[in-house]
Order: sequence, then structure tokens, then C-alpha cells
Amino acid sequence: MAPRRSLLRYAVVGAAIGVPYGYAVSTAEGIHAFHGGVVGAVTGGLIGAAISLVEIRLGQARLGEALHRAPFAAHVAIKAAIYLVVIGTAPAIGQYVVLGRTPDSITAGDILFSIAGALAIAFLIDVNRLLGQNVLLNFISGRYYRPRLEERIFLLIDMKAATSFGERLGPLEFHRLVNRFVSDVAEAIVAQGGEIYRYVGDEVIATWTTADGLQDARCVRAYFDAVNRIARLAPEYEKQFGSGVSFRGALHSGMVVAGEIGSSRKEIAFLGDTVNTAARIEEIAHQVDHPLIASADLLSGLVLPPAFHKLSLGRYRLRGRIADIELYAIQRAA
Repeated sequence: MAPRRSLLRYAVVGAAIGVPYGYAVSTAEGIHAFHGGVVGAVTGGLIGAAISLVEIRLGQARLGEALHRAPFAAHVAIKAAIYLVVIGTAPAIGQYVVLGRTPDSITAGDILFSIAGALAIAFLIDVNRLLGQNVLLNFISGRYYRPRLEERIFLLIDMKAATSFGERLGPLEFHRLVNRFVSDVAEAIVAQGGEIYRYVGDEVIATWTTADGLQDARCVRAYFDAVNRIARLAPEYEKQFGSGVSFRGALHSGMVVAGEIGSSRKEIAFLGDTVNTAARIEEIAHQVDHPLIASADLLSGLVLPPAFHKLSLGRYRLRGRIADIELYAIQRAA
């Protein structure tokens, strides 16, 4: 999600949650119910916006990278401590903004509420991160309980020379390399609003709704942002694994069936010819000397920014398909 959209969304959700809370505590604080609701909305909005800013800044800072690689419990505890500062000060700011005064005292109940709230928010945000963007919300809301047709873009990114790395590093070090690689690539994709659909070995499968992915060519920018990120981190890869890494990518779009699947282990799956075709296009990427290739279906609705241009590769017969498909390489402009 883009930073501005994230900030607004968190602020609106926080304000909506804050209204009933402010109304409920207004009597205990000797505040008019309407004013209590306003105080709650301002307080909740401040908390939501502040948490969004923390998430954005952590995503841009090296501390955030270290936190993302930390064990889940440590990650939650550290972020909860940060959120505790936000939640603990926001009520006083809310009352000052609306009523021109601050609370007379802070009770043990206020402190316990702040601690519980910080832990709950950190836990929910990190569970959502573990499951994938919006997956938790989609499960809770039942969005995909019944299968539905969606038009989506898929970006497949595959690390080059994975077999050679595996032979040279051994299984444990190779796992560390793959984990580092997919994590770094995923950060660039998520920053462009992409959802990490699945990791398949050293391959990352990302998706956008077609409208979101085409907007400002975010699906293309995500790939080249990942290229920039991996290039910037090349010295760290050299130090840890003895060599930098490179990768190839494939882009395709079309209709899929999206829905919950499984019982003892549930996931939201995207099924259909579009996903299979994207995988076949990624196979062609192994054969051509171009890092990123895309289907004509995707490019038909995409306006490439001046920073990029497309190069026709002709028509290809994909494995398992009868009809040929037209493919293009997407490159940076000179």
C-alpha cells in the first residue's frame, strides 16, 4: 500500500474505533458525550496515523530490515514498546486539542489498557504480515469465502543460478540465501502495493488487482525497484554468501478464480489459466537474454512511464498451450 493511502486508512480506522471508546469513557471523565466522541475520534486518528508512520519509517530504515528478520516474538515485543509510547500519549493530546486541557491523572487502568492495546496492534499487524497483505482481513471479512472472478496481474521473480548456489553453499546456507533474497525482493514489491501470493523455493509470486497494478505501472516499477534493492545490497550478499545474486521476471494478467481453499490449512488461492500462463512465460524468461518479459495481454492496458520501454520478442508457443502468445521485453530507457 502506498504510504499516503496507508496513513489515511490507519487514521480513518483509528478514528472510527476511537468514537465509541471516547463516548464510553466520557461520563467517567466528566465530559459531554458529544465531546467525548470527538476526543475519541481525534485520539484514535492520531494513534492510527502514528502507527502508520512507524510502519512506514521502519520499512525504510535498516532497523526495520533487522526487525523483519528477527523471531516473531521479539518482533512483536519491540514494536509493541514503540506503539506503547504512541498509545500512551495520544489520549492526552486528543483532550488537549478538543477540550484545551489534558487529563488530571493517569490511572493503572490507563496504563494496562495502553499495554494491552500496543501488544494487540503489534500482534495483528505482524500476523497480517506473516499471512500476506490483506489476507487476515480477507479471512475475517469472508471476502473469498465464496469463489469469485477477479482480473489480476501476476509477477513471477526467479533467482538465477540457484542450483549452483545450492551446490556451493550447502543446504543450510542456501536456505539463508533464499530467505534473504525473497525477503529483500518482497519488500520492494510490497512498497509498490503488491501482495506476496506465494514463495515457491527461490521464486516469488506477487499479484495485484489489475487496476492497482496498472496504476503508474506499479507492477513494472516493483520489478525494477527489486533490481535496485538487490544491487544496493550486493556488498552484503558478497560478504555473507560469497557472491551477489541476480534474477529474472515475468508479467501476465487475466481473469482468475479467487477463493478460500483447504480445511485443516486454509489459504486464499488464485486458480485458472492466467496463473499457469504466467508460469510458462517465466519459463521463456530462462531462454531469452532479457531480465523481464511480459505478455501482450498485460501491455495492452499498461501505459509505460518514460523511464521504461518495451521491445517485441515475437510470438512463442508456451508449453501446454495450443495458441501462440506475443511477448515483450521491458527495459529501462537509455
